[in-house]
Amino acid sequence: MRFGLATTTRSLTFLLAVLLFWDRLPLHGQENGLSDDSDGLPDVGQVNPDDRIWLLSTRGLVSRASQVDLNEPNFEISLLTSNNRFETRGFDEFFDAISQRRRSVIYVHGNRFSAEDAITRGCWVHANIAIRDVNAPLDWIIWSWESDKNGILVRDARLKANRTEGQGIYLAWLLRKQAKHGNPTTLIGYSFGGRIVTGALHAAAGGELGGVSLEGEPALGAPFNAVLIAPAIDSLWLDDRGYHHLATQNLDRLSLLYNRRDAVLKRYWLIDRVQGRLALGYTGPRSFAPRFDGSSLPVLSRDCSDSIGVKHDELYYFQKTCHAGREIASLINQQPAAE
Repeated sequence: MRFGLATTTRSLTFLLAVLLFWDRLPLHGQENGLSDDSDGLPDVGQVNPDDRIWLLSTRGLVSRASQVDLNEPNFEISLLTSNNRFETRGFDEFFDAISQRRRSVIYVHGNRFSAEDAITRGCWVHANIAIRDVNAPLDWIIWSWESDKNGILVRDARLKANRTEGQGIYLAWLLRKQAKHGNPTTLIGYSFGGRIVTGALHAAAGGELGGVSLEGEPALGAPFNAVLIAPAIDSLWLDDRGYHHLATQNLDRLSLLYNRRDAVLKRYWLIDRVQGRLALGYTGPRSFAPRFDGSSLPVLSRDCSDSIGVKHDELYYFQKTCHAGREIASLINQQPAAE
């Protein structure tokens, strides 16, 4: 089949419009984004009071991979306090806190989120997970990256895809710190956030992103798990010859929630205009490189298309029929307990 320029342009415009819209779409008629048959959400105040919610923002930093600060990136770090406000904290305080062998969870949002939206969604996901009998206090880290609307649709989508490279390097820098302290860590990434997560795992193990790699000793065999929700990454990027092939060197387990009817990810190839490219969030599991010890990576996957339909929306994955919150809580509980 041959495609004319006009047809391809119209298809690309449609894809990008849907991509940019659906990453932010709340569920119809529900303020909290849950339908009538969903699990329901507690108030944030009802979750474990020993959990700490951190905000790490890279919104003031460059995201071009070739320009990132590879020595000590100047993240903006803040902590949610008892008066329900985020207050600035320094690097030393943050690293002292997360090096206490508590379990850490790093949540990476998708596209079209303002700084305020990232906080709201990150706290929403935390509340949905923390109520499900998570058996130890958490350091919940919201990774806030520059994903606000920027210009026309085509430029915006391509810009955000490019930004995931630099964001992956920034997050890899943090993961090496986590690995050094032996901190059990679960990473959660939705859509482009999934691309940041797998890129960071790859770069932490010594891989390149955008032709750039971190200096120093790579992290290998770290106690990390990952949850990818409708990830906007190539379906073969995690195999032994894929672009993020070293990501599995620091994974104990992977959970993949995908949708074979996702109207956005079905047309994933149009982002780079390379026919035949498929998104992992559309195909489901295909091929994965081995773990650090040479064993196969345990992958728990679920096709949520029956309940989600054609939509590309993170919130739908937390409905009862897909059980994202339950699966993530279970994965967190499987990590080693604090010493």
